[in-house]
Amino acid sequence: MTTLEDNDPPLDLAGETLAPPRSASDRAYRIRRLLRYTGVNLASVTIDYGIFLFLTHTYDIPVTASIIAYAIALVFNYDLSKRFVFGSDGSHKSQRRLFIEFLATGLLGLVLTAVATAIGIHAFGFSPILAKTIAVLICFVTLYIIRSRLVFTRIE
Repeated sequence: MTTLEDNDPPLDLAGETLAPPRSASDRAYRIRRLLRYTGVNLASVTIDYGIFLFLTHTYDIPVTASIIAYAIALVFNYDLSKRFVFGSDGSHKSQRRLFIEFLATGLLGLVLTAVATAIGIHAFGFSPILAKTIAVLICFVTLYIIRSRLVFTRIE
């Protein structure tokens, strides 16, 4: 297994280093980064739902299960985002600061998802699954923008 240093560039799924962008505004680089972010988030959502369903089925504690699952998926997402999406972006920050900023955006995502789900169900009459799906999409876009512009910033 390949080990990564904190300031290594992002990797593709085969573990190959991705070509560095010509600039932070390079459109192709941004598209590749968004696609990698999508993949990382799909993996995180899979872990989140897997743990949530297991704990809910086993212990019948859906709210607690939701919090535990989200927290585990958030740590997993941080590690994968650092390795495969943003690479050395944000390397001018300490690892502690980077994690705290990522955690803060994760908590924002948790609140945003809960509020959007509640609005979808109670204000628009959506099914819980539809409301949650819409909330996840809203959260995905919001957190990508925040994380790419504030958490994992580039120094040029």
